[in-house]
Amino acid sequence: MNLSKETLASVKTPAVVKPSAEIFALPEKVLQFGTGVLLRGLPDYFIDKANRQGLFGGRVVVVKSTDSGDAGAFDRQDGLYTLCVRGIEEGKK
Repeated sequence: MNLSKETLASVKTPAVVKPSAEIFALPEKVLQFGTGVLLRGLPDYFIDKANRQGLFGGRVVVVKSTDSGDAGAFDRQDGLYTLCVRGIEEGKK
C-alpha cells in the first residue's frame, strides 16, 4: 500500500499515530532544504509533536536541494511518510 491521504483511513493499527484532517489545513511555516531521513526524523517529528499539543500550528515545506535522487515518492504519498520511534521509557522498551 502506498501511504497517502486517501489510504490513511485504511490504516487500522492502534500503535500508529495518524495525522488529523486539521493538520493538513495548517499554514506552511517552515521551509526545509533537503528530504533526508535525518530531517524527517528530527525537526519534522518535533514540529508534528508541537502541533498536536497546540504549540506551533504550522506545516513543513520541503525543497529538494540537489539534482540527485527522486522526491517523487513524497508527491505520490501526499507528503506523508512513516516514522518508527523505538527506545526505552521508564525502563521498558
